[in-house]
Amino acid sequence: MVRLFGSTSDAEVIRKSFTSELTYRIEADEFERIRSIIEAGDVRAIYDFNLEITSFFCPACNACYCGEHWVHWDVFDDDDGFFWHDSIRGCCPQGHERMLED
Repeated sequence: MVRLFGSTSDAEVIRKSFTSELTYRIEADEFERIRSIIEAGDVRAIYDFNLEITSFFCPACNACYCGEHWVHWDVFDDDDGFFWHDSIRGCCPQGHERMLED
């Protein structure tokens, strides 16, 4: 689910998906364009704007999949023996891999 909240000067997109709930701040000059994209349901345009908002979308398939259909995993980086969460990666049902969240 992708929603736009707030006014032109104070807006954010909130996305809820199988990876997490993500909040992304929208600048005033982007507000109308993002509102129009969301209203039109243009997932590709949302992906092109910010791929993390569309963690459910496979650009290679040009299709959306639910969490039950993505194989996803956490990626950790090793920093001198200290491991920290780096990102979430996944494969769609057709085997296309991509970063889902950074």
